[in-house]
Amino acid sequence: MRSTSLAVVVALIGMLAVHADSAPLADDPYGHMHMKYERTWFGVDVANVDVWVDATTRDQFRELAAGQRYSDETAERVARTALEAKDMDVQIQFLRRAGLREFLDAARKNLERARNAGYISQDTFATAWAGVQRDFAPFAKRGFRKGDKLQYRARPGSLQTTVTAGDRTLLDVTTSDEGARRAMIASYFAPGTDFRKGLITDLFR
Repeated sequence: MRSTSLAVVVALIGMLAVHADSAPLADDPYGHMHMKYERTWFGVDVANVDVWVDATTRDQFRELAAGQRYSDETAERVARTALEAKDMDVQIQFLRRAGLREFLDAARKNLERARNAGYISQDTFATAWAGVQRDFAPFAKRGFRKGDKLQYRARPGSLQTTVTAGDRTLLDVTTSDEGARRAMIASYFAPGTDFRKGLITDLFR
C-alpha cells in the first residue's frame, strides 16, 4: 500500500507550492501520481499527496512504466527522470493535525536522504534546510490542521511555496533558486525518502 511514517507528511520540505485545481499539468495516469500517507503502526491516514508533471516528463514516465512491473531499477530511472522535470506541481492535503516540529523533523530527514543518495549537494542541502526553517517559522504555534493544503509549483529556476486553509492563504513565497526546486523534488524521489515508493508505484497501477 502507499503508506509511510507520519512525519512523512513532511517531506514536502518546506517548499510547497500551488497546484491550480483548474489547470493541471498532465492530468492522466502517467502525468499524475497519487499516494496516501499513513502512520503504518496505527494505520492512521495523515495526508493525500499528489504530483503532476509536464507533458514531456509524462511521456518519459510512460515509456518507462507502460506494460512494466515495479522494480528498484525502474524506480531509480523514474526518480532520475522526475529530478530533471521542467515543471512539477505537488499538493499535500492534511487529513489530520500535525505540529511544526513533526513537519520539520520529517523535512530534514528527507533532505538528508536526498543528499546521501547524491541527488543534491551538501551546499544545496544546507541552503534548502535553512529555507524550510525560515519559511515555516510562522507555523510554530498553529501547526497544520485537517484540510490544510501545502502546495508547491516548481518551474525552471524557481519554486513557489504556498499553504492554504480553505480560501485563506497562510503562506506564499517564491524562491528564485534552481537548488531549492531540485531539493524539493529530490526529497520526494531520492532513495529512502518517505514518498518515493508510494508515488512511483502509482505509475504501475
